[in-house]
Amino acid sequence: MKVQFLKDTSKARLTELPPGTLIIYRDGFGYRIPQVQGMEYIEFLAYRNRYMLFNPPAIVVIGLNRIITPSNRCDMVNEYLQTMTPNIPKVCIDTAPFIGEPWRLWFHYSIAGCGRFNVNYSYAIETEWKKWFYREVPDCRLSRANIRLFLSDTISDLEPLRSSFELVEITSHHEEWYRKAKDHVFAKYDTPKLLVNNLLKLSNDHFGMDVSYDSYLENRAMRLPDVGVYRFMAEENERRMGIYNEVISYGIENLQG
Repeated sequence: MKVQFLKDTSKARLTELPPGTLIIYRDGFGYRIPQVQGMEYIEFLAYRNRYMLFNPPAIVVIGLNRIITPSNRCDMVNEYLQTMTPNIPKVCIDTAPFIGEPWRLWFHYSIAGCGRFNVNYSYAIETEWKKWFYREVPDCRLSRANIRLFLSDTISDLEPLRSSFELVEITSHHEEWYRKAKDHVFAKYDTPKLLVNNLLKLSNDHFGMDVSYDSYLENRAMRLPDVGVYRFMAEENERRMGIYNEVISYGIENLQG
């Protein structure tokens, strides 16, 4: 399979790859490297400096979540792997479908040359996600209901996440504090991102919470004060967990099949 999300990346399925396959891995993030006779190995930062010197029959990328990010996606090495070498078969292996925003899942399928996203550049899939994230559109191809339509060639042995979010009533004192905090933030900031992030920071400090967009990864039950910013965060965490779990479930079914 071209895309593999695994607990232990050293257990990747690479038996069908030819001798001389180049394994590019990201060091320092706990990725374990499969030891396969006849393959060549190079850490990504070293590969980045001389990628044009290699002409392998196939490429395996381990740790893509830590290799291509929104800030470095335009680096030539990433363009080389994604669009300039379609003749070189590639396999992507990681320990999660994405980190951060779910649209980054697309990078795995872009590198591996599979999936059915029909999107040539990451900015297009990011824009689609942003419109859905900001509730400008009711749905997108990344939603839990749609994502399977765009996946292919994927296996996984990860466990689906089971986080839950319960909203609990707050006292009138806390309601008054939240009203003032909201007025303060809306008077100071004028973009959705800054509004949410700053109101979340103030609320986390006030209520003694540590809620983020990645709280669903903690795999536990969370009780949140019933105020607007936490209602939004609970919904967004459930949305991201739904996407994560659907990708994982799809991969588990292929692994078992």
